[in-house]
Amino acid sequence: MHKISKVEALDVKRCFVISQLIKRQNFKNYFTIVFLFLFRKGYMKNVSLEDFNGRLKNAKEIVLGMKESELDKILKTEWKKRLVTYNKSDWYLAEVSPNETGVWRRAGELPLEWTNGSLSETAQKVKYALDTNSKKFNKNRAKYTIQNMLKTNVGQLQNEKYLFPIMFQGGFGTRGRKRLKRQMKYDIDDGCMRSIALTISGVESIKAYVGFPKE
Repeated sequence: MHKISKVEALDVKRCFVISQLIKRQNFKNYFTIVFLFLFRKGYMKNVSLEDFNGRLKNAKEIVLGMKESELDKILKTEWKKRLVTYNKSDWYLAEVSPNETGVWRRAGELPLEWTNGSLSETAQKVKYALDTNSKKFNKNRAKYTIQNMLKTNVGQLQNEKYLFPIMFQGGFGTRGRKRLKRQMKYDIDDGCMRSIALTISGVESIKAYVGFPKE
């Protein structure tokens, strides 16, 4: 892992809300966003690059105009623990290897055994399932999300800072790998599907926001 620069928690909160909004539709203002975070999860399926870029543009225009207190309300609505851990972390923009990173336990409804190891190992299993059209993967929402990214926008995921994955030092933060036998140096909090798509595409290091316990 290579730290590039220290960043404020505000940047990470903006990244989380923007990246989540892109998966949803019909967001127009703060109040509709709160509603969407309460009642609609959403995921990317059959979304064209033009549509994706339009959603990204709209999300950025709305979210970048919000106060941090408004972002905190959205995060608290989505999951209070996430807000608490974001606020008690020191944040860095960093480059992280897929070999030292792990995805959430059963991220995107993936089989448990696919998520036990490193991001690299998870990506290998997902790629094989895509290449062989594995029946075990057919009705999995991760399949459609990752396929869509690989077909449309994987090339721009590392060129937009509000699409970077969000991670924590292993065993800290939201602890998405709790109860897994293998623990990694870094745990992805948000952006598991993006990270898998990037790794499948051949990226050897991923730019991400990484949270550490405050000193």
